[in-house]
Amino acid sequence: MDKLYLVARIADTRVALRSSSIHSVVTVGAPVDVPAAPPHVAGLFALRSRVFTLIDPHVVVGLPAVPVVAGQRVVVVDVADHGYALLADAVEDVCFIDAPETRVTGKLLPGWARVAEAMIEHEGHSLLVVDPSHFITLPGLKAA
Repeated sequence: MDKLYLVARIADTRVALRSSSIHSVVTVGAPVDVPAAPPHVAGLFALRSRVFTLIDPHVVVGLPAVPVVAGQRVVVVDVADHGYALLADAVEDVCFIDAPETRVTGKLLPGWARVAEAMIEHEGHSLLVVDPSHFITLPGLKAA
């Protein structure tokens, strides 16, 4: 299953996420705000008696934050035994991609350069292969 990917549009870009890093894809209700949270934390929401931190990838890659709308799809991941959910503009498909992952060629914006691990070709298009864990902690943000 190492060639199984979730293809989605995250922060206005088509990306591929390795299925091994994905817990599920769900819709979110209204999140609860978190006072004094970092700018990429869009809130908290509960799913099946578990609380997830909602991450706005737009902020992580240097774009303005987007509002969370009820019914929006999120990609649920576990990072260091904590539950997170990445806002997704669209979830396209889960599919096997036989093409090899290759080194990122070309220059990416700094935010994308930090989260992208590789490129992969799928149906005539290049997709960034991103690691969800790289969206969780912003560089330069440290606990007091």
